[in-house]
Amino acid sequence: MNAGPIDPRYDVRISGMEEWEILVPQGLSVVVDPLLYRVGQFFLEGRAAGPDRWSVIAADLGALATFFDLIVLHDKLPAFNYPDTFDTEEMNYRDGLGSAMNADGEQTLVHVDVALDLYERTKTAALEQIKDRMAHGPFVPGGVADQILRTLHGMRYQWQPALEYLDPQLPDERDKQLARFLVGHLVFTGYAQQIGAPHVVSACRSRVIGAIGVGAANRRAATEAEVFAELARRCRTGGDGWRDEELPWTPSFLPYLVETLDGARGGPEALLRRAKDLREQKAVARYRTLRAELAAEDADRSERARRALAEAADAVAAELDSTRDRLELLRPIVIEVLPKALGAGLGAMGGLIVAGPPGAVGGAIVGTASEQAFKMVNERLWGWSIDRLPFRSARKLLARSVRAEREIGLELGPKLERIWERRGA
Repeated sequence: MNAGPIDPRYDVRISGMEEWEILVPQGLSVVVDPLLYRVGQFFLEGRAAGPDRWSVIAADLGALATFFDLIVLHDKLPAFNYPDTFDTEEMNYRDGLGSAMNADGEQTLVHVDVALDLYERTKTAALEQIKDRMAHGPFVPGGVADQILRTLHGMRYQWQPALEYLDPQLPDERDKQLARFLVGHLVFTGYAQQIGAPHVVSACRSRVIGAIGVGAANRRAATEAEVFAELARRCRTGGDGWRDEELPWTPSFLPYLVETLDGARGGPEALLRRAKDLREQKAVARYRTLRAELAAEDADRSERARRALAEAADAVAAELDSTRDRLELLRPIVIEVLPKALGAGLGAMGGLIVAGPPGAVGGAIVGTASEQAFKMVNERLWGWSIDRLPFRSARKLLARSVRAEREIGLELGPKLERIWERRGA
């Protein structure tokens, strides 16, 4: 199915445009922010991998909660060229993330290699999008920029995609760092767009991405509600094919997992094993099905799943002998642009629209989409879709904190740190 040899570091190779479609049928139905994976890796590797790493984990416990939720909700998770983003030291690859997630013999993490020409095509589209943004002023608001740079330093972010023709236009090294980060982020946005899969971002990163998307002047905690309110407003006035949904109460499985391990001698690997075991719980299995249906292009099917989620979440809490107050840390927010939003513009310009399944909001758009049609999206939510790339959908699965980050840290931080320190115990 995959043309060309597969690098032994990888499990799947995407070597042609048509092969983006093979991922979802294989159960690889999300695109995960590599910074979210990085927090998970730091935790699973434990203190022995570096005592200074706890400060990075503690600074984003929401990312760790999302990481474990992804493990519970998905049998398999794709990591796209993770060696190019992290763990490349003088070209000596160390599969820290895969070794930790797959240590029990189950292939939870699947390494995906995107062929160079497909990566370059996506990256070029990202560079063009940043170039367009630069023409209209600062491409990242000041307060948001500071937070991004602090995060990249703590995460030891090693991916330095060349800025090529943008480099001379960014004489300041700070701006170059921000541009490289945005190129990386937009590459993953482009992958999600071509696959038609949700792009999953942690709560901390959701605020940043949301603020960049709407051009917010800063990203103080006090403005979080305003950022998400503006995202919702732009979607609701965007016409057919735009959707935004703040999901009903959603269980975060990390508090339960920590509670069941508290007092035991198990380390991060024991917490991981318990997360995988949760998949077999009857109520959790139903909840997994409903969460998957949220991404359906069929609006009626997606809405039915959304209405059933609160009841399913209550059933999960009851089966785990817990409560909403204990389990609700994060509130997922699904913001998406489906093909129908672009249909009129593309039709007027000769774009090719292929009908989707009966009742679907829209079908897949194949070939290179018109830049003019995508401007409608990017003027409202910058970075949600990528010009010059095939489009199936533009979905971000964001999250906001239900509890204050400080509260989450006080409640879970000390217990998680003890578990982290017991790696291999």
